Amino acid sequence: MFDIAWSTIKNRKGGFIAAFIALFCGSAVVTACGVLFVSGLESGVSPERYAAATVMVGGKQSKDVRENFDPHYAERVTLPAGLTGTVAKVPGVKTVVADRSVEMSIEGTKGRTVALDNPLYGHGWSSAPLAPFRLAEGHEPRSSQEAVLDGELARRAGVGLGDTARIATGTTPASYKVVGIASPPPSGLDRQSAAFFTDQRAGELSQRPDRLTTIGVIGEPGTSAGDLAGRINEALSGAKDGTEVAVYTGTQIGDVEFLDMGQSRGFLIGLSASFGGTALAVVIFVVSSTLGLAIHQRRRELAMLRAIAATPRQIHSLIGSEILLVATVGAVLGAAPGFLVAGELRDAFATIGVLPPDFELSLKPYPAIASVILCVFGARLAGFIAAYRTARIKPVEALSESQVEPPALGRVRMNIGRGLILLGLCAAIVTPMTIPGQLAIAGAAGSLLILMVGMALLGPKLVQLATAVMSPFLRWSRVSGYLAAANTNANSRRLSSAVIPLALGAAMALMQLSTLSTVEATAKQQAATGVVSDYVLTSDATGLSPQLTAAVREVPEVGTATPVVRSQVLINHIEVDKPAAAPFAAQGIETKNLGRTLDLDVQEGSLNELRGDTVALSWMAAGTAGLGVGDSTEINLGDGTLKKFTVVAIYGNGLGFGDVTLPHDVLSRHTTNQLDTALLVTAKNPGARAQVQSALDKLAKDTPTLQVQSPSDFAAVQQGQFAKQSWTNLIANALLLLYVLIAVVNTLVMATTARSREFAMLRLIGTSKRQTRRMMFMESWVVVVTAIVVGAIIAIPPTIGSSLAMTGQPVPALTTLHWAGIAAFTAVLGWLSISIPTRSALRTRPIEAVYTGE
Repeated sequence: MFDIAWSTIKNRKGGFIAAFIALFCGSAVVTACGVLFVSGLESGVSPERYAAATVMVGGKQSKDVRENFDPHYAERVTLPAGLTGTVAKVPGVKTVVADRSVEMSIEGTKGRTVALDNPLYGHGWSSAPLAPFRLAEGHEPRSSQEAVLDGELARRAGVGLGDTARIATGTTPASYKVVGIASPPPSGLDRQSAAFFTDQRAGELSQRPDRLTTIGVIGEPGTSAGDLAGRINEALSGAKDGTEVAVYTGTQIGDVEFLDMGQSRGFLIGLSASFGGTALAVVIFVVSSTLGLAIHQRRRELAMLRAIAATPRQIHSLIGSEILLVATVGAVLGAAPGFLVAGELRDAFATIGVLPPDFELSLKPYPAIASVILCVFGARLAGFIAAYRTARIKPVEALSESQVEPPALGRVRMNIGRGLILLGLCAAIVTPMTIPGQLAIAGAAGSLLILMVGMALLGPKLVQLATAVMSPFLRWSRVSGYLAAANTNANSRRLSSAVIPLALGAAMALMQLSTLSTVEATAKQQAATGVVSDYVLTSDATGLSPQLTAAVREVPEVGTATPVVRSQVLINHIEVDKPAAAPFAAQGIETKNLGRTLDLDVQEGSLNELRGDTVALSWMAAGTAGLGVGDSTEINLGDGTLKKFTVVAIYGNGLGFGDVTLPHDVLSRHTTNQLDTALLVTAKNPGARAQVQSALDKLAKDTPTLQVQSPSDFAAVQQGQFAKQSWTNLIANALLLLYVLIAVVNTLVMATTARSREFAMLRLIGTSKRQTRRMMFMESWVVVVTAIVVGAIIAIPPTIGSSLAMTGQPVPALTTLHWAGIAAFTAVLGWLSISIPTRSALRTRPIEAVYTGE
């Protein structure tokens, strides 16, 4: 059977080339998703400052969630200082080093903060052997006013041995005498700069002398890192003081040194798991559409085989063998470019700041193998479904249908199509109205593909309806219009194969543009109207020191100063009968006179009750967790600390300010640096604004990293931060949309090229080239207009549902220009994909073309 299949492929290259392209590109997309997923599980970076450590002990930076993905904590999980004694007693341990890391900034020779390429961290000098750092000049720090800088940092700051360096924690500077210059470790310092102080001073700078960032262990010579890690973990199992501890070895040490790596891996796992399923479904849908058209074009050949006694099983075997050959080659060859696509996605995510630029992808072969298996299996299944009717009906009926398409669709197909459309409408509209929160967003987004499949099953009926509406306009042209109307009426199934992929592209573009526009517009509006203060103080480095709030409140004519600290928390809840921990952006605020600086659009409860173990939630977070005012819930704060909070308010401005609002002191205590993000300042009265402005400008001039911003400038920054998720989804779905567009062109070219014999017959009976081109022009507009209308019908329910789920408003932020742009692009793409192959087919002499393809 494979010999026959190979012979068929060689003689019917057109249809199989189209199937090959669909599978080639589909395999690349699926492989790219797999590479991102595996990278989330395995990838990392090599340690730098901990490169010489045998084992590192740190806080466990993720939460174990049964039957679900483990989300990562946004802040550093610190360790009790007393654990060093426990670790030191473990057999095989040579040296134990307690490390504290504090993010800092340094001033240059002109009194301005040095713009470093990477963060600057301060440490106690005793941690230097973990790299190891060695003194190139000078000596170690011996007092609280002395510091050692790494060589590159000293050069960038313009200081040398014996000079004074001003180094700030937040907005609190201190002067240190540079008593040493340290040479970098052999592994280099590509992701950070380092300053060293006495261990006591490092503890003071961390503001938590009883807590450690990590514990470094250097083992005895010949000690196995794995064995030593096991013994340390066992020793700490009963002495953790309530803190979850993790033990790291090898390349895993990079995870505890650089928190962004663990968070990046968690991001990739979540993204690729959700996006990968959608991508696979779209790939199978596109491949099914392409194979369906290819088999439809061969219906006369297959009918002849049935007429000469070929059994249904043999027909399926023949088509299956053909698909197996084409799919295997296409999927295998497409898997290799998938790694390049994954690299491009990594670069795009790094550009918007959700991945570090140096994040390395895992290039294991598993994603490619899985992609090939999934694509081949999907293609084989699609081919079986596409050939089912031709293989099962009687030979006489098959011969009849090979010449004239059956006008009616099967009852089962019609009922399934109607059922899927009803299901899609429920998911798009009913779900956001009845199930609030993130499930509503997922339901509305997922409804697009459900509606698309439903429309595809009913496609011929839709084309017949569109043709009936447009036929009177087509017949204005006596020859070309008549032929176009007759063709579209008689070949609704063939036309449907061209319409549906084009409609899918238009619908996906509308959905993505609607989501991005709605989120951006809503976040911008909420951030702009929510900040009602006169001024906003921010830092261009690590953050604002808590002492700054008191200093600003002492400024004459300042009426209210509200500190804001930002983090991310996990709300524990039950999702579809399974435990879940949903991450949400959080802010900590002081509520005294809050109405003069910040408006969160409180819808239920009151922010005046926000104190102690209480929390205010956006309506999105409340809906996701199923909470209302007065309910209690468990929340993991930024550093993983689990606390129980009572909901005292529900507000509307979640997109602009974060979905969780906690008391300032509660959230701040559980952040890595315990620094504020912003300070909202309002004058006592409008007449005092000039005086306050002058005083704040003077304060900023004297305070390192401090900036005075207007509320509009601050709102713009806030909008950009909270819009990252939308840009993330846009990048991922842009890849999928590109694949759909390639498939659209592929399908339209394939459908048009296969009609070369039809064009030749028309030419031989007297139709001119111009009339044939005009006929195809009119048919192309039937395809384009139908696709635009169907795409809009498909996209409208999900866009309404997504807008309801995200903003509570049914009207998405789509302008007439958005609709017109997508319609125009769809029209141009469809017209070019039909007109160019038509012109190419008409170049062949009719007498030659009439004998091809049969």
